[in-house]
Amino acid sequence: MAPFWSGSGGPPSVWLGSGGGRPTEVEVAVVGGGFVGLSAAYWLSRAGKRPLLLEAGHLAGRASGRNAGFLLTGSPEPFARLDARVGTEAALAFWRLTRENRELLRGELLDPGRVDCRFQDEGSWLAVVANNDEGAEEDELRASGERLAAAGFEVEWHEGDEVERASGSPRVRAALRQPRDGGLDPVLLCRGIAGLGGFDVRTGAWVHRLEPKGDRVEIVADGGIVVAERVVVALNAYVPALLPWLAREIRPVRGQMVATGPGERVLRGAWYLNHGFEYVRQLEDGTVVVGGGRRAARASEIGYLEYPTANVQGSLERFVQATYPALAERPLVRRWAGVMAFTPDGFPRAGEAPGLPGVVYAAGFNGHGMSLGFVTGRWLARRVLGETDAPLLPAPREGAAASPLL
Repeated sequence: MAPFWSGSGGPPSVWLGSGGGRPTEVEVAVVGGGFVGLSAAYWLSRAGKRPLLLEAGHLAGRASGRNAGFLLTGSPEPFARLDARVGTEAALAFWRLTRENRELLRGELLDPGRVDCRFQDEGSWLAVVANNDEGAEEDELRASGERLAAAGFEVEWHEGDEVERASGSPRVRAALRQPRDGGLDPVLLCRGIAGLGGFDVRTGAWVHRLEPKGDRVEIVADGGIVVAERVVVALNAYVPALLPWLAREIRPVRGQMVATGPGERVLRGAWYLNHGFEYVRQLEDGTVVVGGGRRAARASEIGYLEYPTANVQGSLERFVQATYPALAERPLVRRWAGVMAFTPDGFPRAGEAPGLPGVVYAAGFNGHGMSLGFVTGRWLARRVLGETDAPLLPAPREGAAASPLL
């Protein structure tokens, strides 16, 4: 079944190059028409460049258009646990970068109304669901909130009847809220960025390989060849197709979602539950979108297949029935899946591509591409322009434990 958000966008255009068999020559090319690639093209255009963006299918056709549309700060992993796993410096840097992403996106596009992507300015919640270890989980989450507040983050602690009313669930007993987070339509966001202009888009341009050509890069794609001085590769889970050495760092993981029919709106904000393995939000018309369920079949969710499966979909249905009984009778009208890119430590990979002068990349967003994509696009643009050689994030401490979501 097709993804939920805003349809598929119609058939991709056919790109035929510059004609006459001659390569198209550009200063900067961006490979990948998802949120990160479009963001990089946006920031390059802001700097006075006019990049050419190449996309194999539709804009936002992969993970960027198949997620829950959460604009979050941090991650579903409580800060205290992230700190213990990767170290304080890296943990704080990650949270600060996601906060910067949120404020940058709001300041540039959402709050001024330059892009209409149905932004719901209702905050986010990281919640504790009643289970056998809820006391320990609640203590960990509360401690995380206290540490984040001490570090200057705007967080609110809620518990008891108050959070039960806010969540619409009798099983949600405590939650950490971030009031400036929210939810949006990710496909409308991506199309809106493209619609601002300032860069050229060619869909239907599947890139097969990158080859060094002196001090430039030759991009071999369906329909033609592009020769560029600088290239941004923004393919997330699919990046090993062009940069094979990243295959040891990038693990493709399927994420699945369902959507109910519309009805009474009882839930506001974007909600992460069960240690981030389930996530829920309700749209303005009352449609409920629910994602996760992967713990039911972790091993089978590895790979590049983009279709929903019975076991994970069943897990999502049981989650709704147990956690939101008032919503359990609503018909499920859409089911879909997308492929995320996970890394061993839960941090993205970004930098210069060895052996390909002028090529920079970013990939491996661990299901948090919306929370990192806009600021990552700016970092990629600055790297292309020679304005920074600093890493996107500091490396986790040596010996950091694996991401719990893997």
